[in-house]
Amino acid sequence: VGKVLAGTSEPLIFPNGGWRLLIVVWLVELVILGLLLANRSMQHTMKLQQEAAELQKENNTARYTALQNQLNPHFLFNSLNTLIAEIEYSPADAIYFTKHLSSVYRYVLQSQDKMLVTLAEELEFMRSYLFLHEVRLGNCISCEYAIPDEYNDSMLPPLTLQLLVENVIKHNSITMNKPMKIHIGIENERLVITNPIHPKKNHVSSGVGLQNLSKRCKLMLGEEIEVEKQEYLFVVKVPLYE
Repeated sequence: VGKVLAGTSEPLIFPNGGWRLLIVVWLVELVILGLLLANRSMQHTMKLQQEAAELQKENNTARYTALQNQLNPHFLFNSLNTLIAEIEYSPADAIYFTKHLSSVYRYVLQSQDKMLVTLAEELEFMRSYLFLHEVRLGNCISCEYAIPDEYNDSMLPPLTLQLLVENVIKHNSITMNKPMKIHIGIENERLVITNPIHPKKNHVSSGVGLQNLSKRCKLMLGEEIEVEKQEYLFVVKVPLYE
C-alpha cells in the first residue's frame, strides 16, 4: 500500500502494517463526519419541531381570539337586536339576515381546524360578515372587491379579513355623514385592504390584533403583513400563498 507525496512521483510506503493504521484513521474520520452530520440533522429537526410548536401556539391563540370576537356578547347582542327589528318590520329581510348570521358562525367554527384557507372562502365569508354590519349600521359601511379570478385559490390564514374589518369598525366613527367604504384588491401579489380614516374620539389602538396576524403570516407564509397609515388612508397588505 502506498501513497504519492505532493510534488513527487515516489509512493509513500507504510511499513509493517502501516496501512492498517491508515484505514483506522479513515474510519475514525468517517465516524466523526457521521456524528457531525447526525448532530446537524438533529439540530435541524429540533428547530423544525420548535417552529411547528410555535406555529401551533400562534394559531391556537389567533383562532381563540377570532372565535371570541365573533361570539362576544356585544356582537351577539347587536345581531339579535337587529334581527328582532327585521322580524318586526320586514320578515323577508329577517330570513335573509338569519341566513348570513348562520353562515358567519358556521365559517368561524369550521375554520378552527384549518391552517390556511382559500381567498375565495375568505371573501365569501366576508360578504356575509359585512352584511350583518351593513344592516346594523344602516348601510353606512360597504366594501368594494377588485380580485382577479386567478387569485381565488391563493391561500391565507383563516379569519384574516374578519380581523381587519373588525379593526376598521372598532377604530373608526361610521355614520351617515361619515360612511365607511373598504376596498379589497391585489397589488404586487399581495392582498391589499384599504379604508379611509375617521378616528373615534379618545380611542387608542393597542395594535395587538395586527401584531398577531403579522406573526401568523410570518410563520405560515414566510412574510409579515405591511401596515401603512397615511394621512387619510389606512392600508394593510397581506402576503398570499400561491
